[in-house]
Amino acid sequence: MPAHHDDYARSAEFIDVMIAGWWEAFGAHVAEAVASMKGAEGPVVDVGAGGGPGTRVLLDTLPEAEVIAVEPSPALRAVLLSRAADPFWGGGRVTVHGEDLLSARLPERLGGLLAMNVLGHFTPHQRARIWTMLADRLAPGSAALVNLLPPHEPATIERVVMSELTVGRRDYKGWSAAVPTGPESVRWSMTYEVHEAGEPVWSTDVDYDWWCLTGEGLRAEAARHGLEAAPTGPDEAGLFLLRHGAGAGA
Repeated sequence: MPAHHDDYARSAEFIDVMIAGWWEAFGAHVAEAVASMKGAEGPVVDVGAGGGPGTRVLLDTLPEAEVIAVEPSPALRAVLLSRAADPFWGGGRVTVHGEDLLSARLPERLGGLLAMNVLGHFTPHQRARIWTMLADRLAPGSAALVNLLPPHEPATIERVVMSELTVGRRDYKGWSAAVPTGPESVRWSMTYEVHEAGEPVWSTDVDYDWWCLTGEGLRAEAARHGLEAAPTGPDEAGLFLLRHGAGAGA
């Protein structure tokens, strides 16, 4: 398995619970778009599957589909694999890949692809490789569903609470901030805190790079590879369906 820098090595335990709010807000819109993207042949790929919230949407929305869940973070993948192995959760339809998307052994024909809250981990060069792969492998009538998270252009994001919740006797809080690192990127700084009875138990800090992209930029990149990127769902979700486009390209 190729070496992979794990941005979630210290924060994996918090990811599923702290992104649950995003899925509560936009999961139905993701499912609606997913329902329209499955082609007649090939499995559906969940990119950066984490603990499996998107995989669960694929299983529920496409009950006949085989799902390949790609998650390079070992800690996140441990949760994903345990769920996929549960016959009541995955029903034997989920295969877990531990490589990153561009290293994974994927079939030559894909029935669709889901990439939620992950595109910013890929550099512009890596994105171009993804669009090439989709142009080559997406089955006729199938689509890829991606989303763009703010900031869409480099900007300073002041430190704010991004999520907080209580589990049992303990309270969990996540903070986030970002600073520009170049004309197309920012660096996110996250702090995760655990408290019990008002007293700090422990905390951890995580930094990682994120590549920004606007909707216009996505459409232009996709078009250069013969794909059309069309927005779907509410603007706040940042959802785009990518399909083979007639005459699209530069």
